[in-house]
Amino acid sequence: MREEQIVQVAKILEEWNPLGEEANTTEQLDGYRYEAIDIIATIEIVNGSNKVRKSIEQVLTQAFNIKLNQTKLNEVSEKVKTILGAQ
Repeated sequence: MREEQIVQVAKILEEWNPLGEEANTTEQLDGYRYEAIDIIATIEIVNGSNKVRKSIEQVLTQAFNIKLNQTKLNEVSEKVKTILGAQ
């Protein structure tokens, strides 16, 4: 896991901002940095197709107990996949 990838994935998550207004009141959010690390690590252990999408959904729904916009999730997954060169 490279620092550059963490920063890029965190930036994508921050642009999406799945928490919306709650992001302003969430402690230790740190621009989605920790979630980016968790997503990258989860991709390594998830099996099957759509590993990036599944990992993003799993990490964010567990971390924040939110329901994600599926269209945006698909868009973000493609961007993250490009950055990581993942499948």
